Amino acid sequence: MRYKREEAFRFQFRTPLEGKVKIVHINGKKQETPSFPAAIMDISPNGTKFKSPMDLSIGENQYLIEISFNLNANTIRMLGEPVWKKAAGSEAIYGFSGLEDEQTRREIIQTLKEYSKKLYHDLKTKQ
Repeated sequence: MRYKREEAFRFQFRTPLEGKVKIVHINGKKQETPSFPAAIMDISPNGTKFKSPMDLSIGENQYLIEISFNLNANTIRMLGEPVWKKAAGSEAIYGFSGLEDEQTRREIIQTLKEYSKKLYHDLKTKQ
């Protein structure tokens, strides 16, 4: 597995978020597929880790995929490529590197800040 220790932060969700993944290109050729389910485990401005029943042959093919999920009533869409894969029972866990521009990265950071504040507030009111 490859980790990006130089990244500013990575937000890990207590309960994975429901998301969808769609293949856009395989080996540089347009190959749009129907979306398949994904559980978003963590996110950073540059990528994410997700679990899915879909088995992508990472070493054999080069994929461009789109991941989408909702966070704080915002739909986040990330375009990029899976960079590693680890078997997890009947599913696989993928490391995904996004191809986001600076504005999209800032939007992801802002959405995560709002999500964290809401989560902290919800936990504090339960006490």
